[in-house]
Amino acid sequence: MLKLLRNPAARLSVQVGVSVGILWMLLRNAQWEVVWGVLTSGSPLLLVAAMAVKLLSLIIHEWRLWLALPQPRPALLKVISVGVVAGVLNLILPARGGDVAAIAMLDRDCSVPPPTSTAAIGVTSFLEAALFAAFLMAVLGLGAAQWTEITGSEQNPVLWIAGALGLGVAGLTTIAAVGRRLRERPVPSSSILALIRQTFVQIAGMVGSSRYLFVHSIAAVLQVVMVVASFSIALVAVTSTVDAPITAASMVLAASSLAAFVLPPTMAAGPAAACSLVLPHFGVDAAGALAYATVYWAVAHLPALGLGLPAIFARR
Repeated sequence: MLKLLRNPAARLSVQVGVSVGILWMLLRNAQWEVVWGVLTSGSPLLLVAAMAVKLLSLIIHEWRLWLALPQPRPALLKVISVGVVAGVLNLILPARGGDVAAIAMLDRDCSVPPPTSTAAIGVTSFLEAALFAAFLMAVLGLGAAQWTEITGSEQNPVLWIAGALGLGVAGLTTIAAVGRRLRERPVPSSSILALIRQTFVQIAGMVGSSRYLFVHSIAAVLQVVMVVASFSIALVAVTSTVDAPITAASMVLAASSLAAFVLPPTMAAGPAAACSLVLPHFGVDAAGALAYATVYWAVAHLPALGLGLPAIFARR
């Protein structure tokens, strides 16, 4: 089985099959007329606002990538173009596969060496994930009662998130320490080892600057707040009576993000499952949860496609 899953086509087939199975289980008994009623009774103005905030958060994300590159930086618009194309690929590929393509595109279009772009993408993504994790721990504290209903009183998700965050910080610190040591050593003859060495050296230079970390952390906070705000506004647009929309939307976003590491986001199985699992504990019925899953998909995809597709066609 493991040998079969190493084949990209076989792995994609399994991922699609699992996604279809999850969607079938969630949708087989859905009352579509009720779901449609929830969607049509929502606020179009709030939905447009959610899309606009999400669009702005994507631009901030690509600006953060440009800011992470060492000077002299490439043209900002070129980096944004690369980033939005990678964003479209991330919608299709699990585990943020578009970031791998971004490394190649930055090399080809912006003359940024792969070690530099790998380090920039890695640090940018880490800060975003770390700050969202910190935000989520605070949110889970506010929604502790609902989370206890979902997982049981014996589980403490705040400890899981804190542990994962601690491991991430420890890993980044270790890479930076190794990078500082490797800086004074000769370049290995192996091209792969040379690539790893230079990536570690670049990361060491980035995280070794307190000014760099401060500026990038502020930018990451702004992006995280806008992403959470976009999905929270979308939740209110669908069902204005939801309890604690920021907490509910954050929990759905966290669960959907985890699912995106193994399932193609475009298939929507992760968000649909997350909405069906989380939202009933915030006063949303099954039809409302499926309606928000639909809106969640739209907010997650349409702004990214609106930015990314023109950039893709411009490359032809």
